[in-house]
Amino acid sequence: MNKFYLKNRVYIQLFVTLISIFTFYNIVTSSADSIESSDNNSPISETNVEIISVNIPQGSAAAEISSILDATGVITSKLAFELYLRNENLTDKLRAGTYELPNNLSFEDLTALLLKGPPLKTYTITIPEGLWISETLETLSAQTGYEVIQLENSLTSGQVVSKYLTQQQSQVLQNWEGLLFPNTYQIDIEANGEDILQILVDELEARYDSLLSTNSLPEWINNENEFFTIASLIEAEAKLEEDRPLVSSVIKNRLEEEMLLQIDAAVLYALQKRKSQVLLIDLQVDSPYNIYKYTGLPPTPISGFGERAMQAIFNTPENDFIYYLLTDINGKMTFTSNYEEFINLKNKAKEEGVIP
Repeated sequence: MNKFYLKNRVYIQLFVTLISIFTFYNIVTSSADSIESSDNNSPISETNVEIISVNIPQGSAAAEISSILDATGVITSKLAFELYLRNENLTDKLRAGTYELPNNLSFEDLTALLLKGPPLKTYTITIPEGLWISETLETLSAQTGYEVIQLENSLTSGQVVSKYLTQQQSQVLQNWEGLLFPNTYQIDIEANGEDILQILVDELEARYDSLLSTNSLPEWINNENEFFTIASLIEAEAKLEEDRPLVSSVIKNRLEEEMLLQIDAAVLYALQKRKSQVLLIDLQVDSPYNIYKYTGLPPTPISGFGERAMQAIFNTPENDFIYYLLTDINGKMTFTSNYEEFINLKNKAKEEGVIP
């Protein structure tokens, strides 16, 4: 017997070790299941159910997450939850963020929420370039749920502030034209109408200030209102990037020559009508925005404009162009200083169906 033991003791010791490991694993597994069952799957009276705000920091390990959930009262045993995560191979799969968690969830339901991640607390809105203030508020209404009249009242209430308007000026809706920057925004779900509008106003100021940090206001422009108005005209007229500075040069040259700007988009703004063609009768409208009739710039911008339109003003080239015309269905424009050439280009564009 002793000879047999001595001869086979290595195998006997290995067998005993394997039995010990297997027994320990069963004890740990059953312990975790038992704790989860007793702590998280037992019925909890409705009076004891709480919704608890929990923040899981980025990079938290399973032990840290278990401790946070235990300390905040979401679970009643951090050891049991950590064992559960290890058994399910989920220790490095839970997502950081701020959660609102009830304290009566099973481990399975709790980990399902932590794997999915916290609910979004923001939503996205997009304001396209080239919209009138009325259209901007309409698209804001459609994306936020606030009524247009609510947004109008918010904008003119004095609670939304622009450094380019006095308090008295801010009470007139049209004075806000061009001051709500078109862009895509992430909006907090609890933001009210004033908050949202202020974000758009602040964005324009930030973009303009950023451009001024590397550029000076051109000498041919007297103030910010003129700058924004010219940017809105460029936004309305130029379809292609390379044409924007050239449109700016035509506006500059006409202003310096005290010529009528004769921009159709401003007439349509005066009419508050979106049309593919401006008719002779439209040019009779008596409005300071009818720059076929009145020299100089319109009193305010005629639409929202983007950063590219503003940048085009700083990049205005020196030339003698005073005419431009759409000459290609893809949006390309031709520029000239010769009226006869302009008329010839116009006739050709009509023949080719580029313009009406």
